[in-house]
Amino acid sequence: LCILLAVVVVTILYCIINTSHKVIVTSYKIDTDLENSMRVVQLTDLHEEEFGENNEALIKTVKEQNPDIIVMTGDMQNKTDEDTSIVCDLVENLSAVADVYYSYGNHEKEWERNFNRNFADLVSESGAIVVDNGYVDVEINDNSLRIAGYMGYYSAVHMTAHTEEQQEREQEFEKKFEATDRYKILLNHIPTSWVDWGYLDDYPVDLVFCGHYHGGQMVLPVLGPLYAPYIGFFPENVKGVYQGAQTTCILSTGLGTEYFIPRVNNPPEIVVADLY
Repeated sequence: LCILLAVVVVTILYCIINTSHKVIVTSYKIDTDLENSMRVVQLTDLHEEEFGENNEALIKTVKEQNPDIIVMTGDMQNKTDEDTSIVCDLVENLSAVADVYYSYGNHEKEWERNFNRNFADLVSESGAIVVDNGYVDVEINDNSLRIAGYMGYYSAVHMTAHTEEQQEREQEFEKKFEATDRYKILLNHIPTSWVDWGYLDDYPVDLVFCGHYHGGQMVLPVLGPLYAPYIGFFPENVKGVYQGAQTTCILSTGLGTEYFIPRVNNPPEIVVADLY
């Protein structure tokens, strides 16, 4: 028994050491009706992790992908740390590579409540285009796009903690966002609506980028992913491309970790999505 326990411990330590700070690049090809191809790089759930001094290794990896745009889909900042320098410095460096579109996660929302400050102002000053319950219409590679950001469950009717007024306001945002012939990209931190509730068949959103689940955090031999927030233990859907009748969802495992829980057999990733 002691030998078996020692083997398990050594295996876990090996997985932690070899996956916790080695960023992988996961590439997907997404078939669209766009006039011209374009490349999107997604970063999510950094949780203020650093890859190399001042995130130099992460920045270098993103640059090497030659993105047309970069999207950050929330929880880049930790809710309990008032210092935003890691995230703001990263945004500043990457905004020199391509336009950075930043949407909130639950940590950014809670950060604002904890410190009574506007997080969007800080990352905007660093060069990001912040989309939080809002959208922008842009032209990229002669493609007409609408890019929006949303933190929670899509649709807000499932956010039972919200007041009726908040639900109505968020549902009004959803209606306005969907009412366009432009190609619609949604940065939606929490993926539950799309990968677990079947919304991919119900809502006219062309492409959704999500995070939040951390790839299940620990991926165990035979048992698979251990835990996803809001879903629980041994979740089925923690990463990859999910296709529905109306919507395609890309779910990234993200970059960081929360509450010092290690990533096991689950390397940090950035996503490269080639739309063609």
